[in-house]
Amino acid sequence: MFSQISKQFSTFWRNLGALEKMVFVGFIVAAIALSYAFVTWASTPNYVVAFSGLSESDAGEITQQLTEDGIPYKLNGSGTIMVPSANVYEVRLRMARNGLPAGDTVGFELFSGNTFGMTEFTQRVNYQQALEGELERTIMNMNAVEAVRVHIVIPEKTLLASDQTAPTASVTLQVGSRTLDAAQVRSITHLVASSVEGLSPDSVVVVDVNGNMLASGEASGADANVAQVDSRRAAELSEASQIESKVQTILDQALGPNRSVVKAQVSMDWTERETTTQSYDPESQVVRSSQTINESYTTTGDVVGGVPGAETNLPEGVEEGADGEAGSNYQRDEEITNYEVTETQTLTIEASGEVEQVSLSVLVDGVTDATQLETLRSVIAAAAGIDDARGDVLEVQTLAFDRSYIDAQAEELASVGQEALYMQIGMAVGAGMLLLILLWYVNRLLKNLRKQSLESWTPLMLPVSQVAATQTQSTGNEMPMLLQGEPEALPQGEMPIPLEEALPELAAQMQQPLDEEQEQMQKVVARLADDDPATVAEVIQIWLDEE
Repeated sequence: MFSQISKQFSTFWRNLGALEKMVFVGFIVAAIALSYAFVTWASTPNYVVAFSGLSESDAGEITQQLTEDGIPYKLNGSGTIMVPSANVYEVRLRMARNGLPAGDTVGFELFSGNTFGMTEFTQRVNYQQALEGELERTIMNMNAVEAVRVHIVIPEKTLLASDQTAPTASVTLQVGSRTLDAAQVRSITHLVASSVEGLSPDSVVVVDVNGNMLASGEASGADANVAQVDSRRAAELSEASQIESKVQTILDQALGPNRSVVKAQVSMDWTERETTTQSYDPESQVVRSSQTINESYTTTGDVVGGVPGAETNLPEGVEEGADGEAGSNYQRDEEITNYEVTETQTLTIEASGEVEQVSLSVLVDGVTDATQLETLRSVIAAAAGIDDARGDVLEVQTLAFDRSYIDAQAEELASVGQEALYMQIGMAVGAGMLLLILLWYVNRLLKNLRKQSLESWTPLMLPVSQVAATQTQSTGNEMPMLLQGEPEALPQGEMPIPLEEALPELAAQMQQPLDEEQEQMQKVVARLADDDPATVAEVIQIWLDEE
């Protein structure tokens, strides 16, 4: 079988031209290369990041451990290690079990070993170093921080508290593309201060690697004022942003996108007020106390009187009164009632942050109708909460927007999209043409191979009845000539073989349908008969003689 295939391929190769041989070899080489590339790509694992931001020492230890464990890896720079996606979690757990990455910092694991024989000074230095390392690890967990260094100064304790020096600390940060705001810096200072005994946030200095001062460590009053101003400004901006968003949403739905501009400015009253109010209700009275006084007495008619002087003061007698009355009676009745009047006392504390004034400016594109502008103004005022009594300002004006830049960008975008579409169409057409050319060439090669194979095969002859039926063109009971050809090509003295004598079963076999293999063999026999009829006739005669 293999020798036959080798013989057929040799015949096929000899019949190919020089250009066809080059194309065929190139096609085979390209197919092998593409197959190898596909197999390589399919068998190559997908690498993902297992560790990033490593120091050189940690990266060296981890790569050494991966080499010992037989796990493939890739280095992306000196601080990023990539491993196959199927092994990433296993690698992380295995490295964590070995204490990697350890980092350049050393924490409280410094005391996990034997500390016997250490002096008090050595232990104090180790404690300070471990505390600095733990703080560095904690601050490194923040998203914006890439690297950090912490230095702590803890003075020795003295006998007198007045002579004791307060601890201080300094933090150096390296941040990436993101920046730290004032709130995050204050959180770092408070974190460090809360981790060291006796350390105040005012004594923590924070700088970045560029030398910019993030926290000066000065009195907390200035920092508090700055933080307060920042928070108030952020609140005003947030309120203005909410108003802009509400108004912009309404205008986009009413006029369409990019046809309006909204800008708001909000001023807030940050004054804290406390008001106490007292009110009385005179109609509502309650008796608190009641007091009654009764007085009465009676006097006689003898009244001391007379002309002033010595005569009237003599003891011999008393002169009669001037009015001559005999006596009098006195009586007084008095009632005192005290009432309580209803009193209402109200304490009102007004928190700061109330909106004091809103200024809103709105520009719309292409709205020239005064009625439509007034309608938009009313809707915008309601959505933004404009209060004229509060002194709010609202301006709605129409203006023709300059859309030349937008139109240019749209044209450029359309041009780029059209070029991309043409490129995709060209690539698709090219790929289709290449595929058609490839299929045509493969089909041609297969046809040539089939042709050369048919010519090189040693055909197995069909029965004589089928060969005779294929070559017979007459309509009688006799076949005038077995194979068409020159009369002198036939053996001398031979006569055409009658049909009923040569093959009685010919009529029955001619009625039977032929399968594909038999049809192919018929074509081969017919072609051989056309090329060399004398040889075919001789072979058939030999078969007849044997029967």
